[in-house]
Amino acid sequence: MENVVTAQFSRRSMCQAFSVSAGSECRLWMKSSDNSCERLRNTNISVLDACLSSGMTVIMETRNADGTWPSSRPQIINSVEEQDSYRGQPGVCGLTNLGNTCFMNSALQCLSNTPPLTEYFQQNSYLEELNFTNPLGMKGEIAEAFADVIKQMWSGRHYSVVPRVFKTKVGHFASQFLGYQQHDSQELLSFLLDGLHEDLNRVKNKEYIELRDAEGRPDQEVAEEAWRNHRRRNNSVIVDTFHGLFKSTLVCPQCHKVSVTFDPFCYLSVPLPVSKERVMEVFFVSLDPLSKPVQHRVTVPKSGKVLDLCSALSEMTDVPSTQMVVADVFNHRFYKIYTAEESLSLNTHTLFAVRVYLCVRACPEDEEEHVMLALYLRERSQYRDYGSGSSTYGTSLFGHPLLLNLPRSSCSQEALYHLFLQRLARYVRRSDSEPPTETTAQPDETTDNDNKQEEAARSPSPLTVEQPAKRRACHKKRRNLFTIQAVNSNGTTERGMGEGGTQPYVAIDWDPDMKKRFYNENEAEKYVKHPSMDVPQQQTTVQLQECIELFTTVETLEEENPWYCPVCKKHQLATKKLDLWSLPEVLIIHLKRFSYTKFTREKLDSIVDFPLRNLDFSHFLLRKHLEDGEPPSYYDLIAVSNHYGGLRDGHYTSYAQNKDNAQWYYFDDSKVTFASEDQIVVSVSSLQRLNFQSRESLKDPRCFRRT
Repeated sequence: MENVVTAQFSRRSMCQAFSVSAGSECRLWMKSSDNSCERLRNTNISVLDACLSSGMTVIMETRNADGTWPSSRPQIINSVEEQDSYRGQPGVCGLTNLGNTCFMNSALQCLSNTPPLTEYFQQNSYLEELNFTNPLGMKGEIAEAFADVIKQMWSGRHYSVVPRVFKTKVGHFASQFLGYQQHDSQELLSFLLDGLHEDLNRVKNKEYIELRDAEGRPDQEVAEEAWRNHRRRNNSVIVDTFHGLFKSTLVCPQCHKVSVTFDPFCYLSVPLPVSKERVMEVFFVSLDPLSKPVQHRVTVPKSGKVLDLCSALSEMTDVPSTQMVVADVFNHRFYKIYTAEESLSLNTHTLFAVRVYLCVRACPEDEEEHVMLALYLRERSQYRDYGSGSSTYGTSLFGHPLLLNLPRSSCSQEALYHLFLQRLARYVRRSDSEPPTETTAQPDETTDNDNKQEEAARSPSPLTVEQPAKRRACHKKRRNLFTIQAVNSNGTTERGMGEGGTQPYVAIDWDPDMKKRFYNENEAEKYVKHPSMDVPQQQTTVQLQECIELFTTVETLEEENPWYCPVCKKHQLATKKLDLWSLPEVLIIHLKRFSYTKFTREKLDSIVDFPLRNLDFSHFLLRKHLEDGEPPSYYDLIAVSNHYGGLRDGHYTSYAQNKDNAQWYYFDDSKVTFASEDQIVVSVSSLQRLNFQSRESLKDPRCFRRT
């Protein structure tokens, strides 16, 4: 083995051996005797380290003109004929939605239209900088998968590309992105930029560097030291393009120790000013049974209580707030009945404020006890429900539930029937005009009714249900429009399901033919709009500069994230302030539209106003004196990421400016259309991320290449 001579792979020599032009991108495969092939990713190792043995064949593969590889299945949606004939603007290419992957497509489109990054991959500069040994990286696989997508999108030969291989690679190295669930586009962008940086890090062996505190030294000296230390461990195209530096100042509230550090950043996550008020819509139901519900729009504190809602509604209706009960109605039943001191939920369905009559007597001992009764409307099925183990008829809820405050003495079966008829008088026609009918009780009907009466008597309710007298076989009577049944909060008679506690619930059951004759569904759904509903809602408009100023505002650390004071020798809730020191060539600004607290979460729909050109950051920079040759801090917009929808669902799209023809395009998955600058301004209420590029780097790209 002493005379063994080994050779090292050389891309240039391999291209010469296979008569391939030096500008062509190629990759090598090792084919063994059993015809199995294995990709040789790292071409910077020796033949011996590559474990090449006698009888193995080395295959060179060159990339196609459309950005694909011959050995790979074409990940495009065009037919073979269209692939050969289509010639479009490079970069104007859609991305197929693989199933809730619009978040990934939006992030990819923004990065694809970032000129320094795209040109880096187009010129194959990444091939010589792939880092296969970095333990923090992905063995170059993320960078190669991203390069494949960029090459195909900028080949000008595809309407749309299917990023399935890229999606698989991302899910392999970041399990949270496995499957086809919706995710935050910013989370994916953060992972992707970090993965690309580590895969392309020019530093092969990272040295340990002990960080020092400022200890009273000038900011310029500490900042330069921090940036040098950062570049000694992190040196890649991502650092060159996206990394800036901000100053972090922590002050101990007890000993007033000041700690100053300078930390790099890849993007700015800026907060939106949060309004302390919110607008809610509520239906007010009066005591008059002939009056329609009135829809109001009221302004209440965002962290307010139900009492605040009642007070605001009281000013519009002249009804004391103490006579109101607020309930959340969903699917024809009470989802929740609130008390006055409960907090207002951010996620409600349809709110009803019902006026209830409160009887107050002069002498407390003469005051009669009242019962707050929740009333549901149900329709009986025409067929018996034998599958549930009983022979009763199935029921289904309909209409709007009601709340009534009644004296306990009025809770008899007959009294309740007449009270309910009176309350429903607006849309239920009485049967008094109907002549009495000769009714002969059928055996099944009598038994079924008796069972219902017995079941109602056994149900846990404070209501007293009077048992009817013994029926005669044949008698004259008026047929009731409905029957009364004690139920649980879900509107069913099943025990142990949705029990309402001390709150009694009853249902009035209608036969289908009686409901059709006497119940007016159209009238029951009618309501009146209060003039407050006609006042247009004005969305809050904030300037992007306001968000950045809020980012640099002094804040106190939360209890879950204290700072360890080296002087006090314990954790303290210090004050923290962030200031911008230096900015990168491409500045990514992420708007934190999703607001989370311990008890609530919401999406902020404030309109953010921003300039398309000449965004001046000079007054935000803490360092006022720039070095010779360093460009001023003026930025132009190059890409926008939008999110439409709420917290649980939604859709991502993007706007981006093509670097070759300076035209704006709208990217909605595989669909790409022309866009104007006015369209970008209109969509500001849904934007989540902004990509800006320095004006000076557009004139001279070399001015930002920091070493």
